[in-house]
Amino acid sequence: MLKDRIMLGLVKFAKGPGNVGVREVAKPAVSAPDQALLKIKACGVCATDLHVMDDTFRYWPPVVLGHEFSGEVIETGAEVADFKPGDRVVAEPKTFVCGRCDVCKQGKTNLCVHRRAPGWGVDGGMTDYIAVPERLLHRIPDGVPYDVAALCEPLAITVHEIDERCGVNAADVVVINGAGPIGVLSAFLAKSAGASRVYMTGMARSEPVRFKAALALGVDGIINVEREDPVKRIMELTGGLGADLVVETSGSPAGIRRLAEMARICGRITCIGLCPADEAAISWNTAMYRQLDIHFNFSSSYTAWGKALRLMASTPLDLRNAISHHETIDNWERVFGDIREERAVKAMFIPADEISAYR
Repeated sequence: MLKDRIMLGLVKFAKGPGNVGVREVAKPAVSAPDQALLKIKACGVCATDLHVMDDTFRYWPPVVLGHEFSGEVIETGAEVADFKPGDRVVAEPKTFVCGRCDVCKQGKTNLCVHRRAPGWGVDGGMTDYIAVPERLLHRIPDGVPYDVAALCEPLAITVHEIDERCGVNAADVVVINGAGPIGVLSAFLAKSAGASRVYMTGMARSEPVRFKAALALGVDGIINVEREDPVKRIMELTGGLGADLVVETSGSPAGIRRLAEMARICGRITCIGLCPADEAAISWNTAMYRQLDIHFNFSSSYTAWGKALRLMASTPLDLRNAISHHETIDNWERVFGDIREERAVKAMFIPADEISAYR
């Protein structure tokens, strides 16, 4: 029946600002022997989804939004060997990479310039079903619920960029610059990796929701940059030494300008946040005189996904503190508005037939 081949999805349906809405889309099929068909169980909203809506991020319309999702395997192609129907999974957002360029041959497919990912390059997870190659799948550990599992993509970013590339040493003092979802998960990761103290900077409007989530996930103190000088406060908190590691997640030029001033001599800075424009000033001479190591990062590695999932399964902290919304895609406008106004941490879209479990 035609009805069985149609589903609803949140779609960027044309070029230009806006042009987003709930539309009927074709239910995908297993069209290649290495593919698995997933029933979506939860899909997180990322700032990238808003950038696609605003026409400030590349995309190929019409395209279903969403690249942070979890699901259940429903059907597999003939060559799928390690997964079967009923398996609970998450999937890396690297659907198409060339496999031939220099970075692909190094295994750094996250940096392939030909990459197309769900939510902007191919249809994503803000719908009922998605078909993905087996090589992108990771099994969800027992005891990790689907909504928490859908945090794996942003958490894997923090694992790759803080733990794998920059490193958190035992008893480090860490400053997280920015209180958005990546900032909150970065704080959780830093504390889980052995930091002795984790401080966060943020704006006043983050106080009601995002600051609360950060404190629940391990932050020791929060500095409201509209009420006090963050550099002065960090120096007070560290006895004048500065932080061992500063994690930039805000993408704010004003925040980036003070990164070096918050770091101690021979400290580290790891940069995750993307700026609205392609230039931001830093305290260059301060970074030189302090001999800082500065790491620039993008996306996540294959290994970071396994680490993120194991961390989800083993942490004594409740990662649901990072989830502020459980909604259906019908309420997307309110959810997107709450994200813009920082009244949300991570919002999850849940299928309409399963939303009652979260209410």
